[in-house]
Amino acid sequence: MIERVFNRLSLAGLSATFVGNGIGRFAFVALMPALIQSGWYSQVDASWLGVATLVGYVAGAAVSNALAARFPCAWLLRASMLVCALSFLACAMQGPGLAWAYAWRSAAGAAGAILMVLPAPVVLARHEASIRARASGVVFSGIGLGAAASGVLVPFLMGAGAALPLLHLQGLTSAWLGLGAICLGLTVLSWHAWPVETPPAPGSADSPPLPADLQPAVLLILLAHGLNAVGYLAHTLFLPDYVVRELGMPLATGGFFWSMFGLGAAIGPMLAGSLADVFGLKRSLVAGLVLKALGAILPVWSSSPAALLVSAVLMGICTPGIVALVSAYALERVGPLHHRKAWAMATSSFAVAQAGGGALMAIAATRLQSYHALFCASATALLASTLCIALVRERASCEERPASADPLPAAATAPNP
Repeated sequence: MIERVFNRLSLAGLSATFVGNGIGRFAFVALMPALIQSGWYSQVDASWLGVATLVGYVAGAAVSNALAARFPCAWLLRASMLVCALSFLACAMQGPGLAWAYAWRSAAGAAGAILMVLPAPVVLARHEASIRARASGVVFSGIGLGAAASGVLVPFLMGAGAALPLLHLQGLTSAWLGLGAICLGLTVLSWHAWPVETPPAPGSADSPPLPADLQPAVLLILLAHGLNAVGYLAHTLFLPDYVVRELGMPLATGGFFWSMFGLGAAIGPMLAGSLADVFGLKRSLVAGLVLKALGAILPVWSSSPAALLVSAVLMGICTPGIVALVSAYALERVGPLHHRKAWAMATSSFAVAQAGGGALMAIAATRLQSYHALFCASATALLASTLCIALVRERASCEERPASADPLPAAATAPNP
């Protein structure tokens, strides 16, 4: 069973999310303090570079399905991984100025969104239904693995630059170049793993529109995934600051709880996928959202180290874990023919809610005396997300549906190359 899940194609999917989101997005968060402290950028400029990544992510999610309808997915996946790698190499050059960095961080965000949308439909369509949740977990575990690795890689690469004086590299330059080299290496290793033939892209000329009977389910999934995005914002934006400034704990303690979030994120997708293959996708998704809501509200109930630890780990496990489950659940509900389109729409919903919710929370944080209200807002959004999934009607069985409904494309049943 393990070799059926950890095959060449699913590991390529893991590499794609690792490069596009784990490193492409989260490594910049780890770089920000050094960028500010070293004087590369001011705090405002560094913050806007982070915003540029999110704006690019929204744009990439919006166009990913249209691109997949016109170009082979293998080309798009390879190109997006290359863009992420080049963005780090380009940002190592401080000379061109801030506009240069904005452009490349926006490009990395757009490529990261494409690498969130496209790998799962390509990979899952080539796995048996009984192991698709686990295969989805493999693909999306790249997010958490990259986030966890970035916390180790950034200081290591900065130290490596200082330890090699002959190269005349600043610590930040070596970090940018090292991250780019890692992304480039994974791009090369996965280059030939992507199948030459891919299932017909939903939204292309020869694909039927989303059937009317599936539209209510897709709408509920979109709402649920958008609310799910709001549910993790308070932790990922403010948890270390809450621990250090509001609770008065040492800076190292705030870093420890953030690393526990990263550890949970690294194991979350595989754990969620394994449980879903046993208990079912919908049941596991509802349970995951409830647990994530519990993780969101725990800091309000108790500020003890034990409660904060459980909160950080739960939020880490559930954040990419639920992403994997939503993708697999969308496939189960709409079928392979419509999966890419539904998943692209869900990713766009997540991206817009993340950007809008993050901006509102950042504004609110400057006016509030405590982060407790933001933790409560996240928990409320997650409970609303749970309700949306609970309201999705079960799909009719194969016997109840027309024989021609949502056929699995012939290419999807081809053996892995």
